[in-house]
Amino acid sequence: MASGGGFAIGISPLTLPPCNGYRATIMRLHLLRLTVICTGIALGVGCRTYAPIAVWTPPGLQSTVGKRVAVSQVVGPAEIAKQVQQKLIASAPHDQGREFELVDSETLQPKSPIRLVAATEDQSSDVALASVARREGYDYILRGEVLSERTHGVRPTDPDLLAISWRLTAIDAHQASAGTPVVVERSTAIERYPELALLSDPDEQLVAAAVRETHRLFSPSLAHQRVSLAVPLLTPGRADVRRGNAAAKQGDWQQATTYWTRAAEQHPMQAAATHNLALAAAASQDFSLAKQLARKAVRQYPLPMYQQTLVWIEQTQRQYHEAFNLPDPPEGWFLTRS
Repeated sequence: MASGGGFAIGISPLTLPPCNGYRATIMRLHLLRLTVICTGIALGVGCRTYAPIAVWTPPGLQSTVGKRVAVSQVVGPAEIAKQVQQKLIASAPHDQGREFELVDSETLQPKSPIRLVAATEDQSSDVALASVARREGYDYILRGEVLSERTHGVRPTDPDLLAISWRLTAIDAHQASAGTPVVVERSTAIERYPELALLSDPDEQLVAAAVRETHRLFSPSLAHQRVSLAVPLLTPGRADVRRGNAAAKQGDWQQATTYWTRAAEQHPMQAAATHNLALAAAASQDFSLAKQLARKAVRQYPLPMYQQTLVWIEQTQRQYHEAFNLPDPPEGWFLTRS
């Protein structure tokens, strides 16, 4: 009993909880639990590998899909400029969702009482051409100029480089006009379009590459990317997942889907197969299924890699809808904003 009428409770040192030892034990158990979880994830998910995938992207400048475009005479070095104009018109895309009409402005003259008056030796009068194009029901006029790379006017044009400045002018004054250069370098062009190496003429290689890049300005085009595939280590179904990965790395997403589907059906907790199936669905533009599978993989193992894939799928879906002017998907957008 304490003095002053108070009470004191005496506690022996032996009855105190061993705080330091208790905390250390709890920490060891926590670390052990994390180790078990991480080991399980590592065995189930493993590491990653990469596969090529082609995705649709919107036009780089202005969509002219479904429109009529009059191509004014391309100015610049005559031989190259003529090749550019002819090949540009001849190779306009005609597949559904990308098609638009390109017509040489010179063909409009016989149909119109207005004769195109030359403002310069190489360029028709803008006013006259716009008047004719409007009368003939065209939506845009496309003008191009082959640029010469020079230093202080003395260095000759680089034979391995082709630069073209394009200007797309809307016939309707209420629509915006836009312009941009297209620059191609031979080695880079052949790397991007390997079949151009079969052409023996260097100028023809550059022109073909420049025309392809120009079409990408006005209609949807395929962009080639790499995506991360999950690689399981010691979980059931890993053999089929790895076979699927090998097929996807060769660009055979259909065969890859067969392997991953078998792994996922026989082993429902094989998250790596589910994750990779989400990418396969995106490769075939079935984005609703792709997001469904990606969310399932995240629920199984909430890994950053799986979460990043889910975001990538929706971003790619947005690009696809923008490229082909599609409405929002029925399920809406969950992860990205306009």
